[in-house]
Amino acid sequence: MATQNTVESTWTVFIEILSDEFTEKTGVGVYAHITPIDVSEAYQQYQVNNAPMRLFAREYVRAHV
Repeated sequence: MATQNTVESTWTVFIEILSDEFTEKTGVGVYAHITPIDVSEAYQQYQVNNAPMRLFAREYVRAHV
């Protein structure tokens, strides 16, 4: 059960950070720019990548704005 909570927590934090980065760069959140499927794919990319979450999100936003 703790593993499920950890995954959900990481997912939630990822969306918040990604949305923060989009908001900082463009003035609107993540879902104004990409679909929920894109967010899921970005999360999968993040899991494979060894970069810190904030750095990954910043680079992702830079590539999509």
